Amino acid sequence: MPPPITGVIQDLERVLLTPEQISARVAAMAARLNAELAGKVVTVVALMDGGLFFVADLLRRLEMPVRLHTLSASSYQGGTATTGEVKVNWPASFDLRGQDVLLLDDILDTGLTLSAIIERLLVQQPASLRTCVLLSKRRQRLREVALHDAGFEIDDEFVVGYGMDYQGRFRNLPCIGILNPGQPSS
Repeated sequence: MPPPITGVIQDLERVLLTPEQISARVAAMAARLNAELAGKVVTVVALMDGGLFFVADLLRRLEMPVRLHTLSASSYQGGTATTGEVKVNWPASFDLRGQDVLLLDDILDTGLTLSAIIERLLVQQPASLRTCVLLSKRRQRLREVALHDAGFEIDDEFVVGYGMDYQGRFRNLPCIGILNPGQPSS
């Protein structure tokens, strides 16, 4: 993996998870899913944009046939705190009836986004629904969400890197970190 851009890393207060830690945990999550879903065709519903790296790395490790659908969903709209309103780009021709569905997201924070997506998916009557996130924040949830797997439990801090951003920046970091107070300035 190429080294990160020094100028971007200096905007971090600290690195929370290294690329090696992330890779090892994603591999372990994939191994579990491979064992549990062996012999099935899995329909993956991936929430983007923050989950892009996690989804790509996990999917490359899955050993069963996969169908992929992506959704764009957010309750942050550019800040560091949720607005409380979940916006979802939901395709009109989305039919998951009778399918084994794996819902993937980068982070479980307030529970608003994932609970809204899960409710919409369950209306579709899938054969099964598993929800996996890379990060689960230790915090009071506004809506509880049943998780099948969480890669890491983290404190209630705003994180960037490995696909997650602050105002469009920092997605390309190979690690996950906490921004310096007052950063970024632009």
